[in-house]
Amino acid sequence: MGTGAEKVKKLLQTARIQIQQGERKEALETYRKALKLDPENHQIMDRINIVEREIAAMEKFNKSRFSRAHSAGRNISSSGFVDDCIKRSNEAFKADDAVRALQELERATRHDPDNALVKKKIAFVRCSIKVDGFADMVRSRIDSGDPRSAIENIREIFNLLPAASVIDELLKMVEDYRGEVAAVIETTVPVVDKVKEKKEKVVVASTAKTPVKTQPGKIKEEKKTEKKREQKKKKKPVAVAGGKAGGDGQKKMLTIIGAVVLLVIIVFAITKVFSGREPEPEIIEDVPTLPFTETIVVLGAEDVNLALDGVSVDAGLPGIFILSDTIFTQRIIVVSSLGFENLTWSTVFEEGLIRTDTLYLDSIGTTMIQVTFGYVMPAGEDDPGPEAVSFMVDGEIIEGNTDSIPTGEHVFQVILDGYRTMPESVLVVDPVDLNQTMNILASEQSQITLQLAAGTPGNAIFYVDGERVASGRRMTQVLPFGSYYLQVQMEGRQDFGVTITLEEDGYSRTISLEEIVETGQLMVGPEPWSDVYVDGGHVGTTPFRGVELEPGTYTVRLSNPDFRDDTHTVEITAGETTAIQYNAVAVGGPDEVHTDTATVVEPIEDLPISSPFAIRQTAPSVPSQAKARGDLHGYVTLAVAVGADGSVQNVTVVSDPLGLGCGQAAVDAVRAWIFSPAMQGGQPVEVTTNVQIRFDIE
Repeated sequence: MGTGAEKVKKLLQTARIQIQQGERKEALETYRKALKLDPENHQIMDRINIVEREIAAMEKFNKSRFSRAHSAGRNISSSGFVDDCIKRSNEAFKADDAVRALQELERATRHDPDNALVKKKIAFVRCSIKVDGFADMVRSRIDSGDPRSAIENIREIFNLLPAASVIDELLKMVEDYRGEVAAVIETTVPVVDKVKEKKEKVVVASTAKTPVKTQPGKIKEEKKTEKKREQKKKKKPVAVAGGKAGGDGQKKMLTIIGAVVLLVIIVFAITKVFSGREPEPEIIEDVPTLPFTETIVVLGAEDVNLALDGVSVDAGLPGIFILSDTIFTQRIIVVSSLGFENLTWSTVFEEGLIRTDTLYLDSIGTTMIQVTFGYVMPAGEDDPGPEAVSFMVDGEIIEGNTDSIPTGEHVFQVILDGYRTMPESVLVVDPVDLNQTMNILASEQSQITLQLAAGTPGNAIFYVDGERVASGRRMTQVLPFGSYYLQVQMEGRQDFGVTITLEEDGYSRTISLEEIVETGQLMVGPEPWSDVYVDGGHVGTTPFRGVELEPGTYTVRLSNPDFRDDTHTVEITAGETTAIQYNAVAVGGPDEVHTDTATVVEPIEDLPISSPFAIRQTAPSVPSQAKARGDLHGYVTLAVAVGADGSVQNVTVVSDPLGLGCGQAAVDAVRAWIFSPAMQGGQPVEVTTNVQIRFDIE
C-alpha cells in the first residue's frame, strides 16, 4: 500500500474515534484532510455529508432548546399575547374567516394551554365550522331534490348547536317538500306521539341554557341575565308543545320541534321502525351508500403532504385536503411537511359523515420522546450480555439502553469491544416513543442504510439485488463485503437504483423519489400574440403559461390577423417541455407592416427580434462533489449563442453561486440543446440569450 493510501486510512481511523468521542467538528476536518489526499473517494464524501448534517441538526436543536427555555419564562407578555390572539380571532370570525380565527386561537393555546376561555372559543369556532359544512350540504341536498338527506343534515346541526340561527333558514328551504312527505306523516302518527315528549324536553333543555347565536362565519356571544335564565327554566314543556305563540322565541322553538319530529319520522321510516313492517328487498337494494366527507385544514406549515393508507392525497388548495369515499374500515392518515413532526392517527369513517378538522403541525424538536435500544449479534456469535454493550446518542454514551431525545435528526451507535459497529443517522419525525435495534458486525460484514427524505410522503419498497428486503420509510441490511444493486420503488414516483461496493465504512443514503409526470408541456413564444389551436381545438391566447398534453404527435396552428397562420407539428414527451415560436410572416410579404392608411415597408434589420426557445433539452448530470455535499439548491446562469439553424454555437458561465462543478455540468448539458431560432421579420437570425439551469440536489 502506498504512502498516500496509508495516510488516508489513518485519517479515517482518527475520524471514527473522534465521532465516537462526540468530536464531530474535529472529525469533519479530519475527513476533509483525507479527501484532499484522495479527491475521488466517494465514501469519504458521503461521510463528510453525513457529519455536516449531524452538526447542523444538533445546532438547530440547541437553538430550538434555547428559544423554548426563554419562551417558557414569559408571564405578563405571554398573557398580553393571548389577549391579542383572542382579539384577532374575533375580528377574523366577524370577517367570515373562520380558518384564520381558529389559527389565532391555536396560537394562543400554545402560549397558555390551560386558558379556559381560549379552549371554549376553539370549541365554538370548530363547532361553527362544522355547522357551516352541514348547512352547505343541506343546500346541496335540496338543490338535488333529496329532502330526506337534507333533513338528516339539519338534525346534525341541531345536535351540534341547537340555537344555531341557520336552522330557521334551512327549515324554510325544506317547506316546499313537505307535501312529498305528508303521506309518511299520516301513517306514523303513533310514532310521533311516542317521540314528541322526549324531543320537546331536549329542545326545552337546550333553550334553557345560555345560547350562543351564530350565523355562517360570524361570532355573536350573547350573555343572558340570571333573571332571564330563571324565566326560561320556569317555562313548561306543555306551553311550548301546544304551539300557542308568546313571542319570537316560542315560534323558533316550535319550528325546531316540528323539524325534529319530522326528522325522527323520516329516520324511523328509513330504518323500518314504524308500522313494524319489513320493507321490500328491492327498496333496500336501491338505497345508495352515502360517502363520508372529511375536510382537513393544516395550518402553520407550507408544502404539506397528506397520505391516506399510504397513498398521497392531492390538495385542492394549499394545506386543504378533502377525503371522500365509501370505505368504512380502519384507515391510517399521515400529515407531514419538511421541518415538522408527522401527525398520524387511525380512524374509521362513518357512512354519510361530514366533518371538518383543523390541524397544526409542530416544528421538529418540539416533542421529547423516549428511545429504547436493542442490539443484534452476528450469526453464530455468543451474546456477551447487555452489561457489555453501550449505546451512543449524538456522540455521547448514555446510561443503560434508554434515552430521552427531541424529534429531529440523530446519530445512534452501539459499542461492543472487539466488534465493529456503524453509526446510523436517523430522522425522527413521528412524536412517539421509538424502539431502535442496532447491528453488531462480524469482521467481513458491513451495513447498508437507506431512508426516504422527509419531503417524500408515503412508504416505499426496498430491494437488494432484485430481492425485496423491506417496506416503509427506512431500510437497514447487514451484508458481507461485496457489490450490490439497490432499488427503491414507490407507486406514482420514479424508481431509484444504484450499484454500490460495500466495504468497511458501509453505505448510507437519504432518497428523494420524484413524482412521475404523465404529461408534457407545450410552450409558445409570446411575440407576436397568437391564438393557439391544437389539433383544431383552441387552447389559449399567448402570452400564456403553456398547455399540458398527453404524450403524442400534435398539429399546432398559431393565428394572428396581421400575419399568416403558422402551423407546426410537435412531438410531446412526458415530463418534457416542447417550445415553438411564431414564424411571423406579415400578410402580403415578409417585410410589410400594415397601418390603417398605407402599407409601409421597413428594412428587416429595424424589425424586433423574437427570443429563441429550447425545443430539445438535456438535463445536466450531478457533479460528484455536489452530490456528496447534498442539500444544494439554486440556479447557474449561462450565456448561450444560438445560431440561425437553432444549434448552440457557444456557452459561457455568467453566474455560478453553487460551485462544486455545477457550472461546468450546466455548460455540458446546454451544448447539446437544440433551439427554435430567434426570428426577425420572418427570418431566423443568430442571437445570444441567457439560460438558467436549476439544481436540486438532496
